[in-house]
Amino acid sequence: MVMTMMMMFKMCSAADAVRSDMIAELLQKRQEHDIRELNSAVNEFRMLHQQPSSRREWDLYDPDALKKDRPARVSDDDPRCGISSLQKFDGEDLNSKARGKFMEEQRRLWAEQQLRERRQVDVVRMGDFTF
Repeated sequence: MVMTMMMMFKMCSAADAVRSDMIAELLQKRQEHDIRELNSAVNEFRMLHQQPSSRREWDLYDPDALKKDRPARVSDDDPRCGISSLQKFDGEDLNSKARGKFMEEQRRLWAEQQLRERRQVDVVRMGDFTF
């Protein structure tokens, strides 16, 4: 009889252990699911409400800052450039592109004018030979 009680106790213990393992497994799965849900909710909140461009320090690490920034000096009379700014130098030409285009156009006009003058001189010389 003692033997039967002992066997019965072991079987009950084994059944309790199995049930406890199943409960622990279910609780662990529930906890992992809750953690995943919480992480996805946090990531969704970050994507919706915490964009990098809305942060206070955005101007410090904006990758397009140089594209958006104004040049150091816009013209010779730029009020942002004081005496100690070292932005104005002798011989510097801010209008070099416009001046280059003007000079190219001027060279073209001079070349056309010289060509016309040469043709006129050729016509006059040809006229001298006909007599």
